Amino acid sequence: MSFDLNLTTPCDHLVFRELTVLNTDSRTIRLEKPVAVTATLQVYATDNLIPSNLYDIIEDKTDPTHRTKLISFKDKWRSPTDYFEISYTTLAEYCSKCVGNKFIDDISYDVRGDLLTIRNEKLLMQNVEKFTVTRINSNPFHTFVGTGLIGLIGNRISNPSFIVSQITAEESRTLQKFQDLQSQYQLTGREVTEGEMLQSIDNIQVTQDQDDPTILRMDVTVTAQSGKTVEFTQYLKVYN
Repeated sequence: MSFDLNLTTPCDHLVFRELTVLNTDSRTIRLEKPVAVTATLQVYATDNLIPSNLYDIIEDKTDPTHRTKLISFKDKWRSPTDYFEISYTTLAEYCSKCVGNKFIDDISYDVRGDLLTIRNEKLLMQNVEKFTVTRINSNPFHTFVGTGLIGLIGNRISNPSFIVSQITAEESRTLQKFQDLQSQYQLTGREVTEGEMLQSIDNIQVTQDQDDPTILRMDVTVTAQSGKTVEFTQYLKVYN
């Protein structure tokens, strides 16, 4: 039975020290993202933490979604040279770290400090992710592993249908290569489980985010030899 380090860690959706400016009223600061937990919000003025009793967190009435908040100081801020930073927890769909995926790739540990490992279907899902996000030709020993998806980050979308077909083809190619490598690995006589073996590629769907068309979402569904379905989601940030 093979195993790997667990790389999937739940994202805290923390916006750390977001740099912002005081509005012209010398009293309010507008946050870029919605606030999920107001109790943990912290405001800094030129690196100094501002006591929470000096301001209120109120709704931004100019926002039609009613999600954006304002920091409203109880008195006008008198120092024109101060800059402001705000730390707060936002909602998953607005998080710039995980881009709505709710998980980030990082090594995690248990309560004893031991590295967490994964097997079976979780291992299959992580391998699907590795083959997806690895830049093709980046591994000098296995140049065929990976995709060209990272190269699309920051590109402009001039032909959305072409980009969608390109991403779909790249993902299909790398998963088929992964399946071939697994078969070769199994022929060496090493013990593997049905849960970690890729049986079929069921669906690859690429869509544009309804709220932000510069974000492409790819949903991948595969089935393990155990018969269990594994789903994986990857986001790409491009430009119109």
